[in-house]
Amino acid sequence: MLRRDIQNFTISASSIRNREKPDVLAIFVAGLHNSFVAEEINNYDRLRAVLVLVATAAVIIFNALAASGRLFGVDTGEVSARYPTVITPASYAFSIWSLIYLGLVAFSIYQLLPAQLAKFRGVRTIYLLSCVFNCAWLFAWHQLEIGISALLILGLLGTLAYVNVKLRSMDSGLALVIAKATFGIYFGWVTAASFVNLLIYLKSAGVTMSPTAWNIYGIAVIALLLIASLIVRVTLRNFLYPVAIAWALTAIAIQQSGNTAVILAGAIAVILCLVLSLSFVMDLRHTRQ
Repeated sequence: MLRRDIQNFTISASSIRNREKPDVLAIFVAGLHNSFVAEEINNYDRLRAVLVLVATAAVIIFNALAASGRLFGVDTGEVSARYPTVITPASYAFSIWSLIYLGLVAFSIYQLLPAQLAKFRGVRTIYLLSCVFNCAWLFAWHQLEIGISALLILGLLGTLAYVNVKLRSMDSGLALVIAKATFGIYFGWVTAASFVNLLIYLKSAGVTMSPTAWNIYGIAVIALLLIASLIVRVTLRNFLYPVAIAWALTAIAIQQSGNTAVILAGAIAVILCLVLSLSFVMDLRHTRQ
């Protein structure tokens, strides 16, 4: 009996040693494979990070050419002035692009840092696509292809929505200031611009309505922008999206001087957008608790 137990123990110990004995060759091959995969991922991240910086520079240069009238001999604001609508903002509102592009430059440099390569992996490709939409929109707009430009700006809006969803959880540090804030403003402004573009398309297509009907459309757009601000503020926790909407609505109200209905709707929406934006204080209190 004792001899049988000793034999069983010897067999069990031998089995354990065989199971625990590492397959050195397999581990070496797996480690070598993982090393090459990691290197490929890092190199791909670096490449796309550099492309982000290049794309940002290209967009800024292209927009500067468009604003100076060197793109087909017409500047961006001149095209808008040909088709006035009840929600066309005052010209000063477009200065927000300077802030947006400053933020995009900061983001493009920040995401190049070694520590940020992995963090922004999920947004680089779609950001590059947004740059394509941005430049394509300018091209169509300056060619007076208003219908095509309306589709392109919706494409730009979609890419910015995707980026903002990806950045939803970045609620602290430089990522909040440089990435989430920048794309929140960008997304908000393009949301307002998309509605303006659609109404300009209707005007360019020869759609005629009474002033009252146009005002109804304008007030409906203002209401939709307010709803969009609420949705983005709550779901994406981006408190600068409503600020960009408020900026656009203020410029619309100023431009529509004398149009009481639109001015009143715009003023109410501006106040509510600012309240939504300032509600980030509640987020800070919740975070501290």
